[in-house]
Amino acid sequence: MEGSDGISASAVRYETEERRHETLAAALIVDASARGSLTLAFLKSLGGPIPEQTRIEVNEGIASALFAVPDDFSSDWKGVFTIPAARESSRGGIMMRVEGNRWMVTLFGRHGEWPPGEGRKFLDYAQSLRTSTIYNAIKEAKPLRDVVRFGFTESLWRHFERLDSFPRGLLPIGDAFCRFNPMYGQGMSVAAMEANLLHRTLRARAAKQDPLAGLAQAFFAEAQVLIETPWAMSAVPDFIYPETKGDRPADLESALRFEGAVIRIAARDPAVHKLMVEVQHLLKPRSVYREPAFVERVEAEMAGAW
Repeated sequence: MEGSDGISASAVRYETEERRHETLAAALIVDASARGSLTLAFLKSLGGPIPEQTRIEVNEGIASALFAVPDDFSSDWKGVFTIPAARESSRGGIMMRVEGNRWMVTLFGRHGEWPPGEGRKFLDYAQSLRTSTIYNAIKEAKPLRDVVRFGFTESLWRHFERLDSFPRGLLPIGDAFCRFNPMYGQGMSVAAMEANLLHRTLRARAAKQDPLAGLAQAFFAEAQVLIETPWAMSAVPDFIYPETKGDRPADLESALRFEGAVIRIAARDPAVHKLMVEVQHLLKPRSVYREPAFVERVEAEMAGAW
């Protein structure tokens, strides 16, 4: 079907539980199908260009398990994040208290240092982390479920904003647009921000004679700005490991030095640690790192360590 913007997506064809094929007409189709294969397949069927892609091959293994918090356990912390000693190992872990007086423990590693799925070996992996906090907490705790493992191969950003044209009535969102390394916990946050952006964009265009005309281009342009910050925060640390393949940022070395200095300061200063977490969780813009006083402090740290 031809629209004012060229080719249009006007319906979704799907299969029911009874194996019947049905078609649902739609003025706007939002593709939230994770890997985005539906949009790519549609673009390929049209014979036109598909978006350029930026990739970071992280080759990460992740394993999670639930433990009951022992009745006699006490500590001065609510959660633990053990950061890998990057130049020595990629092994790390996260432990958070969840409902039902339980711990959710997630261990991770890259390039062959993957956490195992068997209970005893899971504990051994936790014991091998650079600090013993997680292992000491769970070594006598009761496991509540089997270990669940997950593999993540690559972060992927599809640059729809670079296409000269795009089908009217179709928008990819979330992981269909940009897929982040899950260890940074940004994927769902970015998807929610994109959904909010789409709401604002549609609302601003509601009074126009044809609200869908040029919608994709307007959405992609603003989504690109939205994605840049979380992508930079995952791209830089992922390239700490020399085995990581992909499109390296031009300023990688200086960015690594800056990020390393921020982390070292955060380990000593709770206020900087709080700021770093707020930026990582997209509560504050990355531009706070460019404030003169902060930059001066980070540069002093860099000079002392290098």
